Amino acid sequence: MKKAMVIVFLLGMIPMQVNASALKMIQEGSAGGFHYKIMVEDRAIYWEVRHKEHKTMKFKQTNENKNTLESYREAVNKARGHRFAMILYAGYFVFVCLATLVFYKKRKHIPVSVGIIIGCLAVWGLYSGITNYIDMQAALQDAGYYYGTLLVE
Repeated sequence: MKKAMVIVFLLGMIPMQVNASALKMIQEGSAGGFHYKIMVEDRAIYWEVRHKEHKTMKFKQTNENKNTLESYREAVNKARGHRFAMILYAGYFVFVCLATLVFYKKRKHIPVSVGIIIGCLAVWGLYSGITNYIDMQAALQDAGYYYGTLLVE
């Protein structure tokens, strides 16, 4: 009876040891050709970093490269967020223009007060889209800088 309990206990321990040593992906992101993947294996954090024109590089996170890797991740995530906002504002701008066109076709005349409001909405959408594009480009430049810094290390 005791031998059976020991065997069951040992069989229960085997899958836990296999799962503990496997790579587990924590986070993954990409924007503008820059990609990263964060994985954990046995309390060590590994990063896979690549750009569309270069090969994939794997780094073990240390105290020396931790800030550079985190900055690279933040820059890629910012670029992805700004790209989403830029597309959203571009869609909003197109919607305002199409709504204005439909309103003009039905009425054959747009009152001045309505025209001012529609103009302000269109300019706001266009301005927001352009500023998000500029911010996205700045974030991609930052990601390129940190990628180059990781290449040198």
